[in-house]
Amino acid sequence: MLADHRARRRAARERSRGEASGASRVLGAVLGTTLLVVLAAVAAVCVVAVYGLLGVGLRALGVDLPLAVGLLAAGTAALVLLVVRGARRSSVRERERTSRLGRFAAANGFAFVPRVDEPDHPSAAFRVGILRRAVDVVRTPGPWPVEVGTYRYSAGYRASEPFAWSYATTTLDRALPHLVLETLPRDGSPGGRAPAGVERVREVAPGDAPEGPHRVHSTARLPAGTARAVLTPEVVALLVGGPVPLAAEVVDDRVLLYSERPLDLLDPAVWTWLLTTTRDVAAHLSGTARGDRPEVGPPRP
Repeated sequence: MLADHRARRRAARERSRGEASGASRVLGAVLGTTLLVVLAAVAAVCVVAVYGLLGVGLRALGVDLPLAVGLLAAGTAALVLLVVRGARRSSVRERERTSRLGRFAAANGFAFVPRVDEPDHPSAAFRVGILRRAVDVVRTPGPWPVEVGTYRYSAGYRASEPFAWSYATTTLDRALPHLVLETLPRDGSPGGRAPAGVERVREVAPGDAPEGPHRVHSTARLPAGTARAVLTPEVVALLVGGPVPLAAEVVDDRVLLYSERPLDLLDPAVWTWLLTTTRDVAAHLSGTARGDRPEVGPPRP
């Protein structure tokens, strides 16, 4: 019954998002093309202006025209060489990271997908910006699979600023109200903020939220004590007890944990902490005992 309930809810979500997803892809392609054209035009104008000023300056210094042209050509070649070398090094590092993550996933029996365009998760955070994709996506097997990845998109002025954050998500054994928990900075330690796009319709009153420097939001007015009953002290302790404070979003029968900064997914210690935290948070939210979910051993390097 629970599996059928989940399947029906996911099917309804997919139907409602199908048209929006197609429209967003078209819009993203149009905006991306427009952005490239604008950047190319601006770059061309800047290059012409810079070269004109350099040419005038060299002529003012008494440099012959052929020599001035040669100097400008040599400077251009050196600049192009530096750009190409930087791009190649970045590409090599990217391939090396992807290869290492693939080997890591294979050694632990995980599924690895280098890139997922427009990832389909119930949170509105995955529908922010253009050029939306999840990279380094790793999924664990079993009845409670965990998905871990880094979400990247572009937004800001002329949609040219890149953003990235890491996430982990798994299913719950029951549907719960839509809640978002963020931990606030305290005593010099950073807080765990949810990424842009997460729905924060109304803030839960302090008396109904968990104790401590936290902020809880919901998308609907909830009965008194609901947020405190769902986000128990055990759940809050798991979110703030690791090396990086995490924010949490509960959507229907799924929980998503967010790290404001991308995590080092090549570090086995990060994996052990992240998988264990995700499993334990899901177990508490589902109202099941810790032992009802399989233990997560240290991943093999």
